[in-house]
Amino acid sequence: MPFTLLILALSACDNSGSVSAPEKKVVPQDFAESYFNEEKYIHAYPNAKDSQYLSESIGLYMEYLVLMEDEEKFAEQYDNLLNEFITEEGEENLFVNWLIFEDATVNALIDDIRIAAALREADKLFDQPEYSKTADKIIGTISRIQTNNNYTVDYYDWEIESPAQRVTLSYLISDVPENLNADRLLENVDADAVFFPEYFDVLEEVYVKNEVVHMIDQLLIAINKERIGLSSGLFEEWLITEWEEEGRLFGRYDRETHEPRVMYESLAMYFYMNEYFLVIGEDEKAEEVKERATAIIETNGTAETHFFDFIHYHLMMEDDTK
Repeated sequence: MPFTLLILALSACDNSGSVSAPEKKVVPQDFAESYFNEEKYIHAYPNAKDSQYLSESIGLYMEYLVLMEDEEKFAEQYDNLLNEFITEEGEENLFVNWLIFEDATVNALIDDIRIAAALREADKLFDQPEYSKTADKIIGTISRIQTNNNYTVDYYDWEIESPAQRVTLSYLISDVPENLNADRLLENVDADAVFFPEYFDVLEEVYVKNEVVHMIDQLLIAINKERIGLSSGLFEEWLITEWEEEGRLFGRYDRETHEPRVMYESLAMYFYMNEYFLVIGEDEKAEEVKERATAIIETNGTAETHFFDFIHYHLMMEDDTK
């Protein structure tokens, strides 16, 4: 074979075996711009600077920025976290205020856990040890202070030095630290009913059920149970039947009749429904849920969408595992 043809042949072989690099995710320049004020703090509703500024919002946005590997925007939100959300009490205690620009003095367990997890992932991704140190302080404070009757509880009010009296079961997400002993509360949940109790009263040591159930909470509890190897047969059967018959899920249901109590759907609810279907191996239904959420966006837009729903939709659509 002539030398030139040999080079061409080898080149062709090399190209056929090459694997293109994965496409880098990019946060659009105008992404969520209607939710930010001038300092990039997130308000709950688009173009409504007088709506609430929540730790829930910054935690979910940090999670999204880690997913998108956006170092610059994450650093910006980290500064916002330190400047307005973080309250230091003494030398060791670091609290995250659930609501800023108002006179609030409590945190929220699920938001703190989510923020700490995002900080640790960001440290791994961007090599910023300070992020993990802040996460350790947040979780360390919860472990030391935010307890009642030997249970880690929903919140702590540092002004009056008072912990909550309950543990909301939907808060016990996958990022919950092992030393908080969350699994024992999930293990003892009654499996003989379609819907789960909402929370555990730590003083009375009883599970408490509401007459009307919120589907985001129910889905999160089912996911939390799957995380520790516990299935939810009755809930799973009801959910699949409801989806197959209705092609949608509503935000709230009657605990006894299992009938909807509202007629609205929720993008955040569909995020958790998608996740639950994936966890139990119902991949086709998980994809159908994404399609339903997208149809809602295309029909209604996001002009009146709470940031909680907005960011959950984008987390679902950008995450390659969903």
